[in-house]
This record gives sequence, structure tokens and C-alpha cells, in this order.
Amino acid sequence: MDTGKRGQVTLFVIVAVIIVGVVAVIFLAPRLQVYITDVEPNSYLANCIEDDARETMEQLAMNGGYLEPESYVSYQGEKFTYFCYTSEFYEPCVVQQPLIKRNFEMELKKQIEPRARQCVNDLKKLYETKGYDVQADVGNLNVTFIPGKLNLEFLSPMTISKENVQTFRKFSSSIDTEMYDLLLTASSIVDFESTLGDTETLIYIQYYPDLKIEKIKRDGNTLYTLSNVVSKDEFQFATRSLVWPQGYGVEEI
Repeated sequence: MDTGKRGQVTLFVIVAVIIVGVVAVIFLAPRLQVYITDVEPNSYLANCIEDDARETMEQLAMNGGYLEPESYVSYQGEKFTYFCYTSEFYEPCVVQQPLIKRNFEMELKKQIEPRARQCVNDLKKLYETKGYDVQADVGNLNVTFIPGKLNLEFLSPMTISKENVQTFRKFSSSIDTEMYDLLLTASSIVDFESTLGDTETLIYIQYYPDLKIEKIKRDGNTLYTLSNVVSKDEFQFATRSLVWPQGYGVEEI
């Protein structure tokens, strides 16, 4: 190929690169417009809510997923919420909390939603101080435990405008936690206790090597502390099932 043709090919390549670059800027500009303010909405909201969400989650987990449990047994200053209970001798317990995971999610949402709304309001004010016009709804918060995560979803539509307009329908964040597995294990234990009256905990440990189960029998109650030895997450609850009259059976202290 002679020098003139090579020069034409090079020119065509340069022009093509410039065209692609211009098209990319046109399509991406609306998204870039918000982020050049050094405020990325998801990151901002995650930093705003995550510490409170984790602290509240850990606090609730010590009470079976409730801030103020109604039915519980106290032991060493802690409240173990009854998930399965009977007042009769020799009888399996009756399930008191059939939706352990869902109840925990609802209680956690209730406790942290005011903070989540404040975070959205703070984000709105931050954009306004940078000269943006912001339209935002208060919205709601969805809280969901999934394997390895706690998902937080802010359903707070927000429109941010200056030279360009960007609209968000929702924001999301997640926290690393093994609480999902602990809650499913608790549900399984409750199913066993309500059917058979007791649970063999070694079965779970064989399948989940990171799982630790502390089981204390005291005054007819069984106190459970489930924990993940890697993540250090913990979840506590109590059952009262297959109770023997005083003087019969064996109590673990």
C-alpha cells in the first residue's frame, strides 16, 4: 500500500474514533451531569444508613428480631423471645412466630425507616446547595434478607435538574451479613420442636461448618444462640417444648 492510501486509512480511523467518542458523550452526558458534583446517590445513601442499619439489626437479633418482645424469658440480662411455647407437660410446643424472617424484616424496617427518610432529605438538600433543582418524594424503604446480604431499597423517586435532567425511581444498598442463614436455621429448629419436642443441633453443624449453636435448657425452657463463626452474626430465641415436671428429665445448665 502506497503512502497516500495509508494516510487515507489512518484519517478514516481517526474520524471514526472521534465520531464514536461524540456519540458516547451525547448518550452518557445526562448521567455524568449528576456525578460531576462528587455526590453519587447510591453511595451517599449507603454511607448514610448502613451503620444505623447494622447496629439496629444486631440489637434486634439478640431479642429474636424484636425491639420489645412480648413473650420472652430473661437469662443473664437478655431477652430470649419465645418462638414456640407450651404450658403443658409432655407436649410439643405450639409455634408462636411462624414467619421469623419476615417479622424480623418488618421490625428492622420500622426501626430504620425514619433514618432512611432523613438520609434522602439530606441528599436532596446537598444537591440544592450545589445549585441543582430537586423534586423528591418521601417514599418507602424495603428491607430484605437474602443469602449473604441485607438489601435496603429506597423507593424514593427523585428528579435532579440543572443543565440536564436525571430521574431516579429508587436507590439501593446492601450490607454483608449471614443473618439469612441464621434465620432459616431458627425456622427449621422451631419446626422440629413443634413436631418432635426437641432438636438435634449436630445435624445443622455437619452441613454448615461456619455455624455455631449454643443450646441451654433451663427451667423447662430451651435458649438458643445461633452464630456464624466467620461473620460473627448472632441470633437468639427461646422455645418451651416437651417439658417434664420438676424432678424428671435432665436439665442442661
